[in-house]
Amino acid sequence: MDRINLAIHSQEMFMSSCKKYLSRIVVAALFASSFTAAQAATSTAIFWGPSAYLSANDIPVGFYAGGSPQLLDTLEDGSLDASLSANNGAVYGPTGIADSVDSDDGNIDGFGTAGRSWFSGTVTFTFVGNGPLPTAFGLVWTDGSGTITFSAQDANGQSLGSNAFNGIPDNTFGGTTGDDRFFGVQFAGGIKSITIGTGGGIEVDHIQYGQMVSSVPEPSLALMLSLGLMSLINLRRKNDTTT
Repeated sequence: MDRINLAIHSQEMFMSSCKKYLSRIVVAALFASSFTAAQAATSTAIFWGPSAYLSANDIPVGFYAGGSPQLLDTLEDGSLDASLSANNGAVYGPTGIADSVDSDDGNIDGFGTAGRSWFSGTVTFTFVGNGPLPTAFGLVWTDGSGTITFSAQDANGQSLGSNAFNGIPDNTFGGTTGDDRFFGVQFAGGIKSITIGTGGGIEVDHIQYGQMVSSVPEPSLALMLSLGLMSLINLRRKNDTTT
C-alpha cells in the first residue's frame, strides 16, 4: 500500500511540475512571438552610400545576400531591363560626354564615354518584375550637378526615407568617373521603387536589385513548445527512475 501511495504522490508531483513548466514555456513563447512581431513592425529602411564606384566589384560588402545582386543592369544592351520601369529618361551613349560606369567599356581608365548610361531629370526606377519585391535596391550616380537627393518607396508607395548629399559632383561633363557614387537602400518589407535627382539633368548606371542579408530569426512558438515538451519528457524519466 505504501508503494502505491508513493507512486500516486509521485504522479501528482509530476503533474504539478508539468503545469508549472508549461505555463512558463507558453508565457515565454508568447513574449518572444510578440517581440518578433513588434520588431518587424518597427523595422526601418537602411540607406547605403554614397560610396565610390568604378565597377561591380565596388558594390558594398554586405548589401546583398550572397554578395551579388539578382539583377545588375549595365544598360550596355541599349535598353532598360524588363523587370524595371522608369518614369523619365532614356539610355544614352556612347558619346564624348556620356558617363557610364568606368568598367563598362572593358577598361578602368577614368572615363565612361565609351559606355552607356541613363540620362534624365529626376527619375524613379520601379520594380515591375515577377516574384517578391527586392529588399535591396540601388544604382550608381555618374553625372550631374547640385545636391543629390536619393529616396525609396515601399510596396504601397509610402516613403521609406530621403537623403540629400552635397559636394559630390565634380562639375565637369566630359565623362570623368572619379565622382561616380553608389546609392542603395535595404528594407525587409520590400522596396517597390527608388528615386534620384538633383533638379537638373543627371546620368545614372548599374541599376540593380536583390535580397538583403537576412537577420537571425527569433525562436518560433512551435520550437519553444517543442523544447518544453522535451524537457517534460526528461523530467518524467527522472521521476520514474527515482520511484
